[in-house]
Amino acid sequence: AVARDPDYFLRLLDELGAAGWGMADADQPVLTEIATSFTKMCHDCGFAFVHQADRLATANAAKVPPPFSQLLVTGFDGAHWPLWPLLHAAVKSSREATVVLNDPRDEARDIDETWVGTWEEVFGEAEPVPGPHAKAERKMRERDPLDKVHFLVGADTTEQARAIVALTAKFLCDNNCERIGILFPQKGALPRLVASFLRAAQIAHNDAIAHLTPSVFDDDAWRAWLELQEKPQLKFLFQFLRAVEARIFDKTSVLRIEEKLRDTYNGVLIDNIEILREFCARSEQNPDIARAVEKIQFLPALATFSEFLRQTKRIFAEFGWKQRWSEIERLSRGWAERVPQSFSKQNYLGWLREILAAPSLSRDDYGAHPYSRVHLLPYAEAESQSWSHVIFAGLNEEAWPTLDQEFVASGQIDEFNQRNKKLNRRAVKRGRHGEGQWRIVEGKTFLLGPSERRQIRRRQVCNLMESADAGIGVTANLYSESSPSRIANPTDFFSRLYFQMRGRGVSQRTLQALEEQTRMWLGDWSPVDAQKTDSIDVGRTRYAYDMRRLERAFGEYEFALHAPPEKPVTLRVTQWESAVKSPAIEWMQLFLGVDPDRDNGNAWATATGRWVHRWLADSVPHTTGDAFVELCEGDEIRDRLVRHARQFRHEVHDLCVACGRPLPDWWVSGWSNALYIADRLAAKLSGLAADWTHMAPEWSLDSPTNILVRKNEFLRVRGRIDLILARGTRKESRLPFENLWLIDYKTGRQRGLNLHERRSKEASAEKFRKLLTKGRGVQLALYALATHALGASNVRLALLGLADELEPQFGLADALAQKDFWQELYRMQETGVFGMLGPVHADYGFAYDYPLATLGIDEELLKQKWAITHPVLAVDPEENS
Repeated sequence: AVARDPDYFLRLLDELGAAGWGMADADQPVLTEIATSFTKMCHDCGFAFVHQADRLATANAAKVPPPFSQLLVTGFDGAHWPLWPLLHAAVKSSREATVVLNDPRDEARDIDETWVGTWEEVFGEAEPVPGPHAKAERKMRERDPLDKVHFLVGADTTEQARAIVALTAKFLCDNNCERIGILFPQKGALPRLVASFLRAAQIAHNDAIAHLTPSVFDDDAWRAWLELQEKPQLKFLFQFLRAVEARIFDKTSVLRIEEKLRDTYNGVLIDNIEILREFCARSEQNPDIARAVEKIQFLPALATFSEFLRQTKRIFAEFGWKQRWSEIERLSRGWAERVPQSFSKQNYLGWLREILAAPSLSRDDYGAHPYSRVHLLPYAEAESQSWSHVIFAGLNEEAWPTLDQEFVASGQIDEFNQRNKKLNRRAVKRGRHGEGQWRIVEGKTFLLGPSERRQIRRRQVCNLMESADAGIGVTANLYSESSPSRIANPTDFFSRLYFQMRGRGVSQRTLQALEEQTRMWLGDWSPVDAQKTDSIDVGRTRYAYDMRRLERAFGEYEFALHAPPEKPVTLRVTQWESAVKSPAIEWMQLFLGVDPDRDNGNAWATATGRWVHRWLADSVPHTTGDAFVELCEGDEIRDRLVRHARQFRHEVHDLCVACGRPLPDWWVSGWSNALYIADRLAAKLSGLAADWTHMAPEWSLDSPTNILVRKNEFLRVRGRIDLILARGTRKESRLPFENLWLIDYKTGRQRGLNLHERRSKEASAEKFRKLLTKGRGVQLALYALATHALGASNVRLALLGLADELEPQFGLADALAQKDFWQELYRMQETGVFGMLGPVHADYGFAYDYPLATLGIDEELLKQKWAITHPVLAVDPEENS
């Protein structure tokens, strides 16, 4: 757990060390062993902890002349116990010092009284400061309680931010407005929005919270390189190649490298850069890809710190990252050679990420005015300052950072609190001034745990309430940011203050009423007119939104071109089948060039189909250059298939051995399943040699192949047929036989298309049309039409699944009878009007995600629009089979 996320361990080590304790005192044997080893490593490298340096400064303060003549220490209290050794050293290093201490309050009395008592123990009794003005102010406050408390509740963070800025503008108009403090529980969207609205309203302010901006080294290329080193996979390699500016490859284009590596992965199905590179190196077609990928170097899995640095220097030199290396060299100078241990690449990459990706604070010009009247700051930093107006923002329970560790169970939290109390009891002793004075023994400080921090936070809020003498604002959200449908609980401070001011408790109805009052008070208020939305842009967006939801044909807002495409387009037959089912995805791929994310979790199905098709194709002997060969017996095909499958497994095993990796068990299991499927399909070819004389596996169509749908109108297609069986007289042509049987293998669960099994008494052509409108059989039908265009006159077709018998399912005549269907596809090809059909996201099963952000539309409305645009392709609503 420490190796995976060391932050909690390091924080605990710092807290205990600052309090003068060790990990052994916390009764954590395992963590004690880790802390001992870590401390020794730090000392060997010449490092010292902050608390060690502070105590060393205290010990040396009396040995050297004081560097300060006069020193004022103010603004420190029990919340700053870890700084006690440093403050002690500072006072001892001055000739004359004045320390201002705060009178302890009941909310954190034990902590603050011990703080005051420790100062008195070391430097003498504290002198009370006469406070007639403070007492008079308190009495006046009791007689005339502050009634200018504004309770504002926004529906969400944006509305709360608008309310805060509007209240700030109201406070600035008060005659007695001197300083306004807008206090936030933590960094986040709320202070960022408030600062943005203040800038828009041109209100100068001091943004002490600011916002984090990435380091100059933390760009897309750097983050992609870190991910690539952690996970040497194709996805992260492609992200890095697109992000890096350096020209890594001399002659080979990045697009070609991506294409070939994707193709290699689809053939091997092991997503590891080294294995894919080795595969390309052994391939006769892709040796240049292997040489190019070799330029992407990877850090070793295990090495010493110096070895990691040397390898990093070589890699950065390849990318031209001189500034990054200079920063790493500066931060590792003088101690890198003192770390003899070897450690993992993950730990080294974590160190690189920490030192080079450290963000910095940033604020705009309007937020950089420290002497302005408006200040944005955290609650903890506002206590010791004076304010005329205070706005307590973000008073929802979920907006406050938890004081307990998120991954620690409640029982362990109680155990830690008890541990802190025991250690504090050992460190706190009675002072030399007698009863009532408590001090911390030398070498220790007060250990602040979750319970102590909660007390301090309560005391800070109470002090802030009393510091505002002109006006107070209290703001919160009505709805939760994490669950917008749920009302967010206000903090205890919000509820107590509301009860004190209004005399009644806070309920959900109260919060809803406050939100309505806030909304009515704000009205159409905006920081400046420029913040108001452009009505023209809204009108255009609304027009497009409405047009997509009208019951009319698909238009230019719905995956349809406004004018016909300038260049002719050619689709694969598989794309046409997909266009009938998911037209929008194919339209974006065809006309916009954006592909859906193919990593949809169904890689095994794709790879299995590819392996099966390849093994079946390789099982046929190609003795000549002709694609058609004599049909052999089924047993001979199966023997060759098994031989090719086992040869493929041996090749992949050799690749893994060459890269020093074992062949994964899951890969062997997937390969066995693919071999079983291929053998089942090959067995179905047994006994065909008596009726069919020739066969052609993986037979490619010309690109394009023109299919005549009407006079002078051609549907352009391309593709590859899994298997063609042929018989009859052979002739010299592109397709030498007229009598064909086209077979399409399906390695998944898809069943065949047997028209005779349908229970209705409809004609065969009508049954086939209904299958086509559902996107089934389009691929095979287009293959039949393409072979018919090449001279075939008698064509049988079969979609062969694992559970199907090999028999003709429909023929060329069924495809030729659907003239209006093919004419509609031709119209889509020529006009570029596709449209949209089906859900954007699939609830069940595998489906490609839309490559561009797309708002969903009611599916019933889409069916109506589809029927209006493509009536021939529409599914009969009464057809459920």
